[in-house]
Amino acid sequence: MKRRDFNIGLAAIGLAAPPLAARADVKWTPAVPRRGVPALDDAWTRAGSGAVPAMGQTDAFLILQDGALVYERYGPDGGETVRHVSWSMAKSITEALIGIAVGDGVVDIDRPLRTPHKGDASLTLRHLITLTDGLAWDEGNYDPARSDATRMLYGEGRFDGAAYVAAKPQEVPPGSRWRYSTGAFHLAAAELQANLFPDARTPERRRAAMAAWMRRRLFDPIGMASAVPEFDAAGTFIGGSLVYATARDFARFGELARNLGIWDGRQILPAGWMQFSVSPTLQPAYGAGWWLEAKADNAETSLMAGEGPMDAFSAQGHNGQAILVVPSKGAVVVRLGLMDDGPAAWKALGKWLTPIVNALPDTKG
Repeated sequence: MKRRDFNIGLAAIGLAAPPLAARADVKWTPAVPRRGVPALDDAWTRAGSGAVPAMGQTDAFLILQDGALVYERYGPDGGETVRHVSWSMAKSITEALIGIAVGDGVVDIDRPLRTPHKGDASLTLRHLITLTDGLAWDEGNYDPARSDATRMLYGEGRFDGAAYVAAKPQEVPPGSRWRYSTGAFHLAAAELQANLFPDARTPERRRAAMAAWMRRRLFDPIGMASAVPEFDAAGTFIGGSLVYATARDFARFGELARNLGIWDGRQILPAGWMQFSVSPTLQPAYGAGWWLEAKADNAETSLMAGEGPMDAFSAQGHNGQAILVVPSKGAVVVRLGLMDDGPAAWKALGKWLTPIVNALPDTKG
C-alpha cells in the first residue's frame, strides 16, 4: 500500500466520502468577538438560564468563521484562560497525532500492531482508530458496574491502560464490526509511542518523549499553548480521554481540521489525512476519530441528527464537550460544559446547535 493512500478499500465498498473542498489557507486571527447578535445571544441566554435543562451547564461557547473568532461567551466556571477536560475529544487529537507520524513515515496504519496483545495477529492502527478492532469491550457509559472505560481509567487498568485493553480477547475479526471504545484509542496511543520511541524503556522517558513530541509537532505549530495531555503510570498518553486546554485552543484544533491539516501555510497533517478521517466506515456516522453527520437510520448518532449541513463533522466528549467543524460554513463551533451523557441530553445539545449552525452564512472560501 502506498503510505498516503489512507482511503484504500473504502470506495470499493461504497463508503468513501465525497472529496473535501480545499479552503483558503487561513491562519486563525481572532477578531473582537461579536456580541449583540440576537440569534446567538438568545441561544446563549437559553443555554445559561436553564431553559434547556437537558443540556446542563454550558461553560464555554465560541464560533470561528473563516479563521476569525466571531462569537465568544463563558459561564461562571469558564473563561479565556480556563482549561477544560476534553474527555473523548482527545480521540480526534490522537488520530491527528497518528496522521503526523504517518506523514513522517514512522507509522503505517495497516501494519500489524507491534504492541503485544491477545487480539488477532492482523489487528492494526486502522482498526483501532476507526473503532473496528473487534476486541471485547463494553464502554458502559461510565457505569462502574459494567464499564471497561471506567475500569481502565480508574480501576484495575489505571496503572497501565494499554495493557488492560491488550488483554481483551478478539470477539469478532478485525474490520467486521464497529463498536465505540475508549480503550481502542488508548491502545492506539501506546502503539504510536512504541513506533516513535522504541528505546524509551521507562514510564518517565516514555512520558517525557511523547509530551515533547506532541508539543513540537502539533500544539506549538498551531498555537495550542494551553494544551496539557495526561499520561498513565506506564507513561502512555491517555489518548481516548484526557487532554486539557482552553476553549480557544480546542477551537484552534478544529480550525486545523477545517483547513485540511494546513496552518499558516504549513502542512501539519499529511495531505489526504483529513479526507480519510471523515470518510465513513462500518458506522456511517463515524470516520477515524471524528463523528460525521449522517442521514436516515444513523441520524440519531449524528450531533445535528441530519438537520444541519451534511459536510459537518465533530469531536465529541463525555458530558457534552464538542468541537463542531462545518466546512461549508467555514465554521468551527466549540461548546464545553457539564451535562448528563444520555441520548436525551445529546439530542438537546444537537437541537440547540443546529439552528445556530444553519443561520451562519455559507463560506466565501
